[in-house]
Amino acid sequence: MNINTINNSQFITEAFTKGVSKLNNSDVLAFNNTSKKLPFGKALYDETVGVKNSSALKHPQKHFMPLNKYKVNPFPENFFESKGVNEPSKSSVIEQYKMYKEDQLLSNPGGDNFFLNKSDEVIDKNFDHSSITMRVGKDLADAGNNLLNAVKDLGIGAKIKYVDKHGNIRDGRKVGLAGTVVNFFKDVASGLSFGLYNPDGEPKPHGGIGRIKHLFKKIFKDALVGDIVKGVPKSAIHVGEDIIFAGLNAVEAVPDATIGNIKAGRKVTTALFDNTQVVMDFVMDVIPGGDASMRTRSFKLSKGFKGLPIINNITTPEVKQDEKEWKYVRNTSFRKIIETIPSLIPFRM
Repeated sequence: MNINTINNSQFITEAFTKGVSKLNNSDVLAFNNTSKKLPFGKALYDETVGVKNSSALKHPQKHFMPLNKYKVNPFPENFFESKGVNEPSKSSVIEQYKMYKEDQLLSNPGGDNFFLNKSDEVIDKNFDHSSITMRVGKDLADAGNNLLNAVKDLGIGAKIKYVDKHGNIRDGRKVGLAGTVVNFFKDVASGLSFGLYNPDGEPKPHGGIGRIKHLFKKIFKDALVGDIVKGVPKSAIHVGEDIIFAGLNAVEAVPDATIGNIKAGRKVTTALFDNTQVVMDFVMDVIPGGDASMRTRSFKLSKGFKGLPIINNITTPEVKQDEKEWKYVRNTSFRKIIETIPSLIPFRM
């Protein structure tokens, strides 16, 4: 067919005629007709077109009640103000790391804002680091105190600071090498005397069975395992830790005397050496015989399955700081995780 031969006016007229004939169809008329004679058409009209007219809804036909009596409005999309959603809690990872870092720097001299010789303001964030004599003097004083702690840890043990479960900074004392030996003989004497000699203030055993249990507990668990197997290596690690930190503090005096004369240099030096001490303290803690190693491997048979090594450490409630292993550090999930992972790695001397 040649499109040029088509009569356009005739084509349009025929299309219009067909369209009009379709509109005159009875079904279409029923849809648009509001007459009572066509109730189906009335229903469709009220449900679609008539819903826009409020008067049509107020006076429905008696023989028919529309399905939708009220005009349908789009459902509103409400936005609620976020109240704590996705906000980090007080025990977030960052907060727990700050607590961990604080505990580590309280256990040994060296932190630039930590003054373990003071009874108050142990953590002084307003310390004047702008003076070279104050900066270098602090570094050398920390080095000297760590060397002094090494001597004390060979004896009865050096004093430390720690944060208790109420958030207060208190004094504590590590058990030195000589103190461990003294504790060994005390435990043996308590066991051999069946509890008649009880230097630690523990409840005295009663009855024959109770005294026999006390004998084995004091000699095998406390004296041999606690004092010799655990106590001696831990005291030796403390001595080595003190000497290492003394060297670190002495080295810090060099950048404090040079780049520490500008504010940016002081910030870099503080961040670098404080974090280095925290990392070194962590390494000394997790090696066999260290404080963290003892915590992760501690066990309590009275707790059953939960008292097994590693499991006992993980399941210990975070709010509980009464356990001997957790006395001087805050029990947080962050500390448990980073201290437990190294304990799962085989270590060979």
